[in-house]
Amino acid sequence: MIKEYYNFIKDYLELDDLKRKYVVINIVSAFFYKLFSILLPLVASLIIRYLTLGDSTSTYTCLGLFTITYILYSISLYVNYKIYGFNVSHCYDNLTNKILNKLINVDNNFTRVISKGRLINSISGDIIKIGDMNDRISEVLTGALQIIILLLIVCQYKFYLALVLIVFAYIYIIIRNNCDRKINYYHNKVIASDDKYSSLITQIIAGLQEIRTFNMLPKLKNKLNLIQKNFNKNYCNRRKYIIIRDNDVESVTYIFRFFLYILLVILMMNNKIDISVLVLIISYHEYLVSYIDELIDCTSTIREVNTAVWRINDILNYNSKEINFGELDTNDIHGIIEFKNVSLTIKNIEILHNINLKIDHNEVIAIVGEAGSGKTMLFNLLLRLYTPSKGKIFLDNINIYDFSKDIYYSNVSAVNQKPFIFNMSIRKNLAFVNSDITKQIEACKKAGIHEFIETLPNGYNTILRENGSNISGGQKQMISIARTILSEAEVLLLDDITTSLDPDTAKLVPKLIDELKKDHTIIMITKKPDLMKVADRIVVLNKGRIVDVGTHKQLMNRSEIYQLLQSRKSPSKIGVFNND
Repeated sequence: MIKEYYNFIKDYLELDDLKRKYVVINIVSAFFYKLFSILLPLVASLIIRYLTLGDSTSTYTCLGLFTITYILYSISLYVNYKIYGFNVSHCYDNLTNKILNKLINVDNNFTRVISKGRLINSISGDIIKIGDMNDRISEVLTGALQIIILLLIVCQYKFYLALVLIVFAYIYIIIRNNCDRKINYYHNKVIASDDKYSSLITQIIAGLQEIRTFNMLPKLKNKLNLIQKNFNKNYCNRRKYIIIRDNDVESVTYIFRFFLYILLVILMMNNKIDISVLVLIISYHEYLVSYIDELIDCTSTIREVNTAVWRINDILNYNSKEINFGELDTNDIHGIIEFKNVSLTIKNIEILHNINLKIDHNEVIAIVGEAGSGKTMLFNLLLRLYTPSKGKIFLDNINIYDFSKDIYYSNVSAVNQKPFIFNMSIRKNLAFVNSDITKQIEACKKAGIHEFIETLPNGYNTILRENGSNISGGQKQMISIARTILSEAEVLLLDDITTSLDPDTAKLVPKLIDELKKDHTIIMITKKPDLMKVADRIVVLNKGRIVDVGTHKQLMNRSEIYQLLQSRKSPSKIGVFNND
């Protein structure tokens, strides 16, 4: 058992960057307040002894000593509580920063290994639990010492009384520890079910529109019910062992208390002990029960917190595919992109094959092709989410992996099909990129969203609901484009940005692209024939290969794949759902 808890504590210490002074003060203050709590009954028994002997001087002396001991106990306990608060705050800030830094750098497979539900539960629950660990460790160390000191004091009076208490303590600890193992086992299963439930709820919230459209709710409810049944089963099993533990422990306590009282009465009747020893032993038995309860509660908490430690470690130790970043900090970038013999293989499947393409500054390139042709992977490579299996990608004749992370991402920016908007004002959403109000307005004018924002009751101070649900998908997309313009990136990656736009708003995009072209290199993935026509060059992908490059007119004359893409009805005719 000791080895088990040693490993728990070791895992915790390796996870959290502890402040040594917090650890030391926590343990020292816990030691003293527990020591003084042991001394209080001892001093109280001396007061009774001297009072019965009629020794007023010694009685008053012991009363003074009792007062001093209680004051020192209170001071030590106060310091312990204060340092506990400091440590929890430090632990929470430290681990939250670690997880957020980790999330920024994980690859696309991360959410397949760590579900979103589990991730949310870890951030909202596990980190707070881990904050308790330092306090629990100090409680276990000082609690064990407290029990030993108590038993040694009893030994000074009657050895066999101490032996009785030792036997009681041993049986008490064994029963509680065995039950706690079972409780922890089912606790882990409860957490796993909760993760699944949270993950599915998260997906339901994200896909409400599709769920309504395709009437998915009945089947999703069935799935939720299955998870809930599993949760209830494990929760009930956990409760069962909690009840068994508490009942068995209570029974053992009453049985030992009964025999202890009989033994003390016999000893007192035979003049083996006096009233002060009787009071002391009875007090120490109650204290011993309390100390063991605290000790087992702490060890039980440590066992449960170890689950939280394991879950957080699982996130922090996730091994993303290694992508190295350089240290080049030059900001003198024009935006010339070049792929040289680039191939990408994932899990022995070739996604891209021998891509060669040069894109000049102020050029608009459209990437087109059937689903699965490799369009998105070209963007993923430019965003450095993957490294090429072969070949190199250059920005201004410099390998993109030679740039520092900050410099590269400040010069290469993407607008996704479904941009994310925070639950705060439009101005604050834009301020994440640039807080200059004049530049925010200029960017919104370029994106064609300024006039709409001005019609809102609070203008740029209008609070957007979570993910911008109180504006249309098209309006949200245009705010996202304005945010990208604010970044002043040289290279803009536009990933099918017209998907969520209504037909009228979509008509404004060619003019927007023509405006952005003056200052940016633009690479866009699109299914829209109208957008293909405004590109300076169009790159046709098929099964991970570039099969043709040219203008709209050139490709219409020679590319069957391009002709097929042009003949298809634009998906934008579906329209936009407004969630107001």
